[in-house]
Amino acid sequence: MEISYWKSRWQKNKTGWHLDHVYPYLVKFWPTLSLSDEATVLVPLCGKSRDVLWLAEQGFQVIGVEASAAGLEQLREASGQSFTQTSRYGNPIHRSGNLTLWEANFLSLPAEAMPPIAAVYDKASIVALPPAKRKIYAQKIITLCGPGTQILLQTFEYNQAEMHGPPFSVPQKEVAHLFGEHFSIKLLHERSMLSDVDKFRRRGLHSRFIERLYHLHE
Repeated sequence: MEISYWKSRWQKNKTGWHLDHVYPYLVKFWPTLSLSDEATVLVPLCGKSRDVLWLAEQGFQVIGVEASAAGLEQLREASGQSFTQTSRYGNPIHRSGNLTLWEANFLSLPAEAMPPIAAVYDKASIVALPPAKRKIYAQKIITLCGPGTQILLQTFEYNQAEMHGPPFSVPQKEVAHLFGEHFSIKLLHERSMLSDVDKFRRRGLHSRFIERLYHLHE
């Protein structure tokens, strides 16, 4: 999907993909990464996710990247913190303590803009992109990763012929194709969510809807 599509969704306040609470499986499985104190965590396509604030509360240096000014404004408001604004590469940057928010198109952000990244957290990011953009996205992630970088990656899988994305179906074999050359891939969590997605069933989905959470590491 083009950036204009998502900005339009934000302007119309059609952001039903966002949880109003921290993703429970983030809290459950994040310790699996065993990161050092104050490690740098990148959250691409972060929107107004409360997960960003939770990660910052754990003491990590958190970098969120989001193209929508409205999304970042809502995230800053939810944080209750005061932010200072600077800019780099023509992109506004909002900072408060250990939280840095880039207002930028993640896919075109220069690699040198990011410090060494210890972990990447992808919740509802790769599934927001059609196949061609997913390849570009995965390559961007890989470019930003250094020795020892880990990824916590959430995906959905369903019959794409039954429903147009987003969210898009990203099956296990695609995860392996996109990331398997650079990472070992461990499935941490899998569950059927078909009974929980009435809005998707109204769009034609009827056979399956599976959520998966992966840990990618060296």
